Amino acid sequence: MRIMDDWRVDPDGVIGVLAGVDEQGPAFVSVHDEVTALAAEGGLLSVDGRDAVASAWNAFFAERSLVPGKLMRAINSAAGAVSAATVAVITGDDEMSDDQYAAQQHAEDAWGIAIPAAYQSPEGYY
Repeated sequence: MRIMDDWRVDPDGVIGVLAGVDEQGPAFVSVHDEVTALAAEGGLLSVDGRDAVASAWNAFFAERSLVPGKLMRAINSAAGAVSAATVAVITGDDEMSDDQYAAQQHAEDAWGIAIPAAYQSPEGYY
């Protein structure tokens, strides 16, 4: 039998993880800006109508310049999902706790059945 207490989400731990992600945000923005600036420099590599180097530069950065932005969007999406999931679990825990309490109160009030702990001796169940 699995006891509900085995399933826990540590909101403070989740906040710590998300804070760590937020701390890395400026580094991602910096890399994104640097890659975008480097990609834009390809036009400067054309000399006397020769654009082989500029063309190679542009081809190299065509996909690579998109990577930092894609990573930032993926991380943002994952952080949002972790936050939403944490809220859902905590809300569900609170709801289950309320439901369990209401069921125990009904059992005690309607049928005189107390909570399981009331039937335990120090050694276990009677």
